[in-house]
Amino acid sequence: MDVLTSVLETLRFHSTLYCRVEIGAPWGLYFAPTRVATFHVIDRGSCWLRLDGATPVLPLAGGDLVVFPHGAGHQLGDTPETLPITTIQLDKDIPSEPEVRCYPNTGGTTRFLCGLFDITQPAGHTLLALLPPLIHIKGEDGQSVPWLEAMLKFLASEVGSGRLGSDTLVRRLTDMLFVQVIRAWVETSPVQEGNWLAALRDPQIGAALALMHRYPERSWTVATLAGTVSMSRSAFAARFSYLVGDPPLQYLRRWRIQKAIEMLLHTEHRIAEIASSVGYESEVSFSQVFKRQIGHAPQEYRRRVVAAQRSLSG
Repeated sequence: MDVLTSVLETLRFHSTLYCRVEIGAPWGLYFAPTRVATFHVIDRGSCWLRLDGATPVLPLAGGDLVVFPHGAGHQLGDTPETLPITTIQLDKDIPSEPEVRCYPNTGGTTRFLCGLFDITQPAGHTLLALLPPLIHIKGEDGQSVPWLEAMLKFLASEVGSGRLGSDTLVRRLTDMLFVQVIRAWVETSPVQEGNWLAALRDPQIGAALALMHRYPERSWTVATLAGTVSMSRSAFAARFSYLVGDPPLQYLRRWRIQKAIEMLLHTEHRIAEIASSVGYESEVSFSQVFKRQIGHAPQEYRRRVVAAQRSLSG
């Protein structure tokens, strides 16, 4: 299992394709800040994006995909100056199936998809903490990049088709869209020290990370990790800290807690079983570390999050 796969598997998320917008110029729409990640795919036409708190506006064209990992508020419009005609809250009143919203006008028509990714992981997650306010995947000559184009064609054929199972297919395709976006961002982001992404691309440190992610239950030490990748203890510790931004055992401790959170929320395992599976010899020592990092004991955290999820769904 590669490191990115293991990290993505701790990111439980629920994807929703909210609506398809068809709108004629002049137009402007404001999308209010949300508690979840949101996205747009420009299917036809062009528009301008203004991110809350950002000075420059960004031109978008057919085939472009923009994702707002932290739910930043933003405006789309036919020109940078056009004022919004309405505000849309993508995390409120979510429809049971994607809507088609038409705003006819005299000018050229722009068509785009809107959706959201509701991620159920706490702040500070290894990957979420690195994501920027905006991820922009540009199309090529008005067409989406190949992996996105194929997905959009399938989505377009299912939205509003009324066929049996179409809602499930749309949700699964939107889940795949999120994974593809994260993978594309990881592969194209510039390498910087203390960034974790840099470590994934380093042969020796990346191999050590893969071992820690695949076998978190093992009694790793800096010396044993260094030996597995043929480095001296001191050289390994220095390079790991330089690339990842954390010392090896501190990173391992955070990864174990992320794995534990995923098991607490999505399995019925007892606390002692979870503790053992992430490398702790006793439930007591695991609970102490968990409480220091998360602020609540494991069982209390499980109760609080489950209760909050039930409240939201009810």
